[in-house]
Amino acid sequence: MKLISAAILLNKKKAWARKLEKEAKKLLLHAGVKILPPQNAQILITIGGDGTVLYHNGLYDKPIFAIGSKTSHICNTRHEKWKQALEPIIKNGFYLEGRTMLSSSLDGKRLPDALNEVVVRNRLHRIVDLRLFVGKKKFSFQADGLMFSTATGSRAYAYSCGGAEMDPLSSNCQIVAIAPFRRTFSPLIVKDGVRSKVIVDSTCDAGAVVDGQFELPVKRRCTLEVWQSNKKMHFVRPIK
Repeated sequence: MKLISAAILLNKKKAWARKLEKEAKKLLLHAGVKILPPQNAQILITIGGDGTVLYHNGLYDKPIFAIGSKTSHICNTRHEKWKQALEPIIKNGFYLEGRTMLSSSLDGKRLPDALNEVVVRNRLHRIVDLRLFVGKKKFSFQADGLMFSTATGSRAYAYSCGGAEMDPLSSNCQIVAIAPFRRTFSPLIVKDGVRSKVIVDSTCDAGAVVDGQFELPVKRRCTLEVWQSNKKMHFVRPIK
């Protein structure tokens, strides 16, 4: 696929991102690539980090080429090597690499789809009573919270909480408890097509958070249901 147009979206709080935006724009225009608003562009070029990707993925259904820093897990490249990563795409074209996303609902109210994870946890950092249903299996335990992670998100928050690092192209997801009491729940790989739900039994100030960007309050006995989304997020990859 030939690169015809792009939108450049950045975290303006980062000085290096502001500088890189100018350089990237100059490179693209010199190669004949049009710079358009995100809703009209062929692809999005995000500059900042994983949070920048997650934020704009929630706003626009567009393929993404992501430039991040050394702490980024899902970005195409670090900002020190952005030109070496982008030039082959401009010169030789690109293909789209699909990533599985998660859909979820809170008492029937749909939440935005997640590229990394859907998390339910106590905002006051106290332990909560959880009832988890995965297909026909049932679990009851206490923890600070619970996370439903995609394979893409398995290298981020889920991994820090003891989850397994998964092949990012896998369609499976992973359920990881956040600091489970007495380690009574171990990370669980959930196969494609299996629906899961969790009920918070504690009276507490809890919240459901999607990709660290969107949050809804969770009341006692609320049901958070999670399943594989029908749509995928796409990263832009160079043709080799």
